[in-house]
Amino acid sequence: MLCVLALTTLGANRNDTRLTHLLYGMRNASGPLWMAHVVSVSRQSFNGEASVVSTDSAGLRFNLRHCSAEICDGTYFDGDRLYSVNMNGTTLPQSLQSQPYLRGLRLIASLGFLSPSFLAAGGRMGDTGNASVNGKTYRTFVVADASSYALRVFVDPATSLTRFVRELDGSHSFEYRNYHRVGGFMLPFDVLHDGQIFEHYDNRAVVSSAFVPPHGLAPAFAGKPQAIATDPDAVTPIADCSVGGVTVRCLIDTGNSGLSMSSELASRLGAPVVGNYRVRGLGGYKTQVVRAGPLHVGNAAFPDAYYVVLNDLRRYGYDVVLGSDFFGATGVAIDGAAHEVRLGVTLGRAPIALALSFENSVPVVSVGLGSLDARLAVDTGDESNVNLAYDFYTKHPGLFAITSRRTVGGIGGGSVELLGEIQQVRIGDYRTGPQRIGTTQTLQGTASGHLGAAFLQQFVAQFDYVTAQLHLIPRRT
Repeated sequence: MLCVLALTTLGANRNDTRLTHLLYGMRNASGPLWMAHVVSVSRQSFNGEASVVSTDSAGLRFNLRHCSAEICDGTYFDGDRLYSVNMNGTTLPQSLQSQPYLRGLRLIASLGFLSPSFLAAGGRMGDTGNASVNGKTYRTFVVADASSYALRVFVDPATSLTRFVRELDGSHSFEYRNYHRVGGFMLPFDVLHDGQIFEHYDNRAVVSSAFVPPHGLAPAFAGKPQAIATDPDAVTPIADCSVGGVTVRCLIDTGNSGLSMSSELASRLGAPVVGNYRVRGLGGYKTQVVRAGPLHVGNAAFPDAYYVVLNDLRRYGYDVVLGSDFFGATGVAIDGAAHEVRLGVTLGRAPIALALSFENSVPVVSVGLGSLDARLAVDTGDESNVNLAYDFYTKHPGLFAITSRRTVGGIGGGSVELLGEIQQVRIGDYRTGPQRIGTTQTLQGTASGHLGAAFLQQFVAQFDYVTAQLHLIPRRT
């Protein structure tokens, strides 16, 4: 790639001059697309239900939303990393790694390489001459910047529009078809990947408003954030809160992908139904989504939001579950042994600093179980210590010997947890043991199991979803 992208200026020789003329032609044909805010809409059907896919894009950034009625979720790319966005706009990184391939595609789709600042900012281009595709000749060049993969661009010399983008080895190809003029720009309405429809737009528009990245629920604090007392008789953090002026008990649960409320509370509030959702726990069922609020926790006030209605929630002693929307809005510290939660926490130095990844909007960390490495969800709503998914345990039955069992309940049903002891658990550079460990027969879904509230009681746990970090401060015994 370094050999191909040796150019830092254009016009130094004949090939450079040809490429310069081609780029001028592309600017004149397409317009300064890298400066535009484009809104694109597709109408699709999934499992017989109509949905709308809306994409906001500006330069390298895009926000893609899948919407069914009022409920939307999707993905956001900030030019470097890719994020999941839930129905309340909470934005969590899908990976801690940058996305150079996606950045390269966006650099070309937005025509960012035509920006006058591209080369000055370290961008590279190299002329790769003519190439034939299906009997037609195209002008080609390679483009990349320091943070993106190099990709080869095929330009139709008759229109000066991008027709194909390929990896340098030709292994994958994107094709741009069905161009229409939208305002002062030429935009493709169909994009194919390796010959299959990748994107089809029914409508595209260039809007004058500024591109706004997705964001979740922003709390307003009445004074400095205060400590919130949790139920001293519960292993999981349960505190008082209010929704729509009704005071209830709420579970502060990293294992929940958003916000939830009991069907009884939804009925009492007269909360309007805005969509449907399928929940998963120890079982699963289809339920409704309502809009309700405002939410008050301690001296923090959160705006109206979407809540998933759980028909079997109240039997566990609370009416609201505060999940990723709550944690994604502010730093949260949970001291399970002291039965206290603090909001507005800023991470400092800690003995155990862990990078979080997110699966289904639930935080996941790497944990050593004896000599085995596993990825476990950090789940403050699970009363267990270490609770493995049953299929993971059946693959590694030598992890622990089963010495007892107990009946457990959860959203969607009940199950049996098989319990034993493991001599050592490693998290970061910290080792602790022996530890109680179990596996629940119907536990499926996120990661290979859970680090539950009982395990976290050994620490003060500080969560910062924005920076994807978890700090654990061991409690003195």
